[in-house]
Amino acid sequence: MTVISKEKIKELYFVNLLYELHRVMEKIKLFENKYQVKFKEFEKLIKSQEENFTLWDDYMEWKAYEKKLHELKKEKDNLDAGNYTLS
Repeated sequence: MTVISKEKIKELYFVNLLYELHRVMEKIKLFENKYQVKFKEFEKLIKSQEENFTLWDDYMEWKAYEKKLHELKKEKDNLDAGNYTLS
């Protein structure tokens, strides 16, 4: 039986977290390039005009990525600060 140290688990978790951060940031960048605005500006625009299902679909997806980015950054900050537990 192989025993993996707590530090090795933390390291593997951290690498996966960085991968997820990168993946989400790339998705956000695609939306920023597509619409040439940041999310908050796009949100204002979409809410100020008549409903367009294509734009709303992108809005909902982009909003989910923004939320996920916030969660991942918070998780990374906690990991960096040593605020984590292994279950």
